[in-house]
Amino acid sequence: MNSNLDFKVVMQNKNLVAESTYNCIKNLYNEDEQNQFYVAEINPEYMDGIKLCEHYNIDIKTGVNCLICECKRGDNKSYAALLVPTGCKYNMSSTVRKHTNSRMVSVAPLDYVLEKTKMEYGSINPIGLPEDWKIYIDPKILESETIICGSGLQKSKISFPSKLLLKLKNIEILEDLAKE
Repeated sequence: MNSNLDFKVVMQNKNLVAESTYNCIKNLYNEDEQNQFYVAEINPEYMDGIKLCEHYNIDIKTGVNCLICECKRGDNKSYAALLVPTGCKYNMSSTVRKHTNSRMVSVAPLDYVLEKTKMEYGSINPIGLPEDWKIYIDPKILESETIICGSGLQKSKISFPSKLLLKLKNIEILEDLAKE
C-alpha cells in the first residue's frame, strides 16, 4: 500500500485497536488471516475519511466509512452497520429502509453506539460489533483488494483485505447502499 502511514501487524500492536476489534480478529480469523490485519497510528485530526486520504496520501478507493443506523418499525428496533466507500453518502431512506422493512431508519444514538461497541467516536468499524447487529456493505468496497477503516480508536486506522469482511457474522452485500 502506497501511503505515508507506518502499518504494523494488529496482533503485535493490541494497544492501537479497540479491545472488541482485537478480540474479533483473534477469535474469528485463523493465524494467516490475523497477520493480514495491519494498524497505523494517525493524528486524530485527520480521522475523517477524505481528510485521512488527502493527508496521508491514501487512495480514496481503499477508504471505508462505517455508520451505525437504527431501524424502527412500531416498537421494534434493530441496529445495523452500513459500510460505504469514502466520499459516498449512505442510502438509508430507500435502500436500507426497504431492505429491513423498517418504517424509519436513522443514525443510531451516539451514546448507545459507543456503549455497545466499546469503540470511540469517528473510528467505529465492522470488526468487533455486537453479534446481533447486521452489517451491510456496498459491493463497491469489495472492488478494492485492500481497505482502510477505523480501528475503534481515534488514534489509528486498520488495513486488511476486503475479502476478510465476508467472514463476519450477519454480513450482507447490499446493492445501492452507497450513493455518489
